[in-house]
Amino acid sequence: MINMAALSKGGTARSARAYLQLAVATVGAVVILWGLYGFTTLLSMPHSESGFAGGLVILFYGVYVLAGFVVLSTGLLIPQRDDNGIHFSARQRKLLVYGMIAPIVSVLAIPIGSTLLPPLTEPVISVLVFTLAVLIVSGPLATLVVVGSKLLSRMR
Repeated sequence: MINMAALSKGGTARSARAYLQLAVATVGAVVILWGLYGFTTLLSMPHSESGFAGGLVILFYGVYVLAGFVVLSTGLLIPQRDDNGIHFSARQRKLLVYGMIAPIVSVLAIPIGSTLLPPLTEPVISVLVFTLAVLIVSGPLATLVVVGSKLLSRMR
């Protein structure tokens, strides 16, 4: 619905979905940037002998950045019905859905799999760790591919 009063004053009327899409995607981007900033400050911290604190910080910020990518993908997936907001093709929307679901599935698979599966042999564990690593990394990469392709199409 177009707000005629806003248009008569020379402004543009934006839908609530466009503002919601922008707000949620911005929160996701801020969370990602804050997590990456945490990674960079980690390098300047004094190293402990055991490395436990550094490992815990890496784990914390890694999950934080993954959560940021999930929120960013979710925000970009908010559908737009009018000319406001960012519109995506069906292929891009599928990549955004994958970018939202893959990190969640992989992070949940670690504790669930470790409690439900019987003790496994070393080759099986290596394959599972590799599969989880691919899932964890591929979700944010799918989101970055969509954002990058959208930015490139806007620049042309």
